[in-house]
Amino acid sequence: MLLVLISGIAAFSCEQDPFVTNVNCDECYYNEPDSANIIVYLTINEENPYVPLVIYKGEVEEDRVEWVDTAVGDEYRLYSPVNEYYSIEAKYKSGNRTIIAVDGDKMKTSLVADVCDYDCYIIKGGYLDVRLKEY
Repeated sequence: MLLVLISGIAAFSCEQDPFVTNVNCDECYYNEPDSANIIVYLTINEENPYVPLVIYKGEVEEDRVEWVDTAVGDEYRLYSPVNEYYSIEAKYKSGNRTIIAVDGDKMKTSLVADVCDYDCYIIKGGYLDVRLKEY
């Protein structure tokens, strides 16, 4: 009987609950955060050792520029307010051509109850992928 009880408790812990995915209790916030990192995935290669970026609040077409920078690594982070939609424009070189990669995502907080040791907030979204695709 004790073994069944211990097994039942383990099944509902944060790390082993099969119904709750993508929740890392170590990354849960007791208080709702007002900002977090937008994470941008890029292609850095011999032809593109750096990539010019324009990050927009909202859709690219709305032209509400939030930040302009140049990335030199394959991952770029920008600390920004949550509960907003962000989009990005990255410019790459390909011979004599310029390739513009665009992506967007909403970064928001979400309350997680009965998963970790306490109710807490997680950050969902905010991942922008503007890597060059291989053909």
